[in-house]
Amino acid sequence: MEKANYDLVVIGSGPAGQKGAIAAAKLGKRVAVIDRQGMLGGVSLHTGTIPSKTLREAVLYVTGFRQRAFYGNGYALK
Repeated sequence: MEKANYDLVVIGSGPAGQKGAIAAAKLGKRVAVIDRQGMLGGVSLHTGTIPSKTLREAVLYVTGFRQRAFYGNGYALK
């Protein structure tokens, strides 16, 4: 087995692990991601919590429309 050198080893590929790995890779670091599932996504992807996260993101997106009125571009949603 060959020895591998990494700047960062991320344990778990859930949302936090993915964000950390992506951020480090964008900075040019060599990153390894280890997950016991054998596929990316972590528990949140494989146990059904994504719809709640999708709903949360949709609400944040819609509330952003209201806040844009402060800067001159307002939208009315029904």
